[in-house]
Amino acid sequence: MKIHCAGAEGYTNQIQRIRDGFDELGHEITDAKSADLIYCNDPSVYSNEFKKINKNAKIIYNVLDLPPHCINPKKYDLSRYPFIDTGWERNFDPLDLKIKLLNADIITSICDEVKWQLKNWCGLDSFVILNPIKEVSFLNLKDEQKVRNKDGKKYKYLYVGRANDPNKRFNLVYKTMKELNDPSSSLAVLGSENPGWGDYYGVVDDKILNLFYNSVDYFFFPSAFKSLGLPALESIVTKTIPIVTNDDPVTKEFWEPIGVDPQKISSYILDENWNRIAKSFVENKSQEYSLKFSKINIAKNIINVYN
Repeated sequence: MKIHCAGAEGYTNQIQRIRDGFDELGHEITDAKSADLIYCNDPSVYSNEFKKINKNAKIIYNVLDLPPHCINPKKYDLSRYPFIDTGWERNFDPLDLKIKLLNADIITSICDEVKWQLKNWCGLDSFVILNPIKEVSFLNLKDEQKVRNKDGKKYKYLYVGRANDPNKRFNLVYKTMKELNDPSSSLAVLGSENPGWGDYYGVVDDKILNLFYNSVDYFFFPSAFKSLGLPALESIVTKTIPIVTNDDPVTKEFWEPIGVDPQKISSYILDENWNRIAKSFVENKSQEYSLKFSKINIAKNIINVYN
């Protein structure tokens, strides 16, 4: 099959991994004019021009999220999500997105919660296809192989993502470490934004990212709305315990047994029983999530929807 993929390009985005998945399945990546299937995963590339360019192609628009912290709470019931004070005007309207989605033959979403959002806020049905994680794996490193800080000590914690996004709630990372009397030098931070706490490394390639996942005891991911939460899924594949909060409905889909109260994160980290459950969880889910969220499996999910 000939497939055209459009979306946000960049090292931290998913569209290239999806192209790679189609390619590994034996499909041909092509332009929109020649395609049998046009797949788009970003609203900026949803366009009614696709039908003019290629009237025979089937068009799939994938929805990554409808971010609650950007939606006007006076227009929509957001009580299922924790409130985030963003400091900006909350003017995103799901119905504006609905207009763009009506140009698609098929609508997909990346998790059950986003499927719920589309149904309840836009009146649209969608198929869940998930999203691909990066190329990470469990390395079973010896202590001397793990990443260390400038003092030669092994990192205890890792954070990956846009740390200054209010939805990511990096302040919970800071408060937790303060509560535990853990120094900032025990945290490694990867991503496009420096939060000013921890050792900041910026954006790194997948090999280095994998090394960091495998070097720490805990991975912080306290986002108020996780959508799919690829980094936390990646940490599970590497058998590193993710700290995910239980006040977001998405937690119930992927991390329910180990979701923690955002106000009591430090107590969970100190709790031997919770650590035992969490370690068992990542051990049991590592291989399953590695396959479930692989780029080739996501490509298969899209093809299944197409068919």
